[in-house]
Amino acid sequence: MTRYNPRFELTVEDVDLIEAALHNTRDVLSQSHLAFEHKACIEEGVNPDKATRVTEKLAQVQDLLGRLHNQKVFYRPGGEAYVGG
Repeated sequence: MTRYNPRFELTVEDVDLIEAALHNTRDVLSQSHLAFEHKACIEEGVNPDKATRVTEKLAQVQDLLGRLHNQKVFYRPGGEAYVGG
């Protein structure tokens, strides 16, 4: 039986490239999603299954981007009060 590899050997640059590709995918899916909404308002001949799949895929990509963001460790100087901005 096959198993998942629990250990990934990705560099920061690899993860950055994956994140950039996901952002591009999200942008394309967002444009498709908007086009389906616009077409649905103009004409009723739009395939609702395809529009639903685009919406679901968009949610999956956005969720993955959020999980990648939450795993990042942002620099904060130690020993002094941190003022963000």
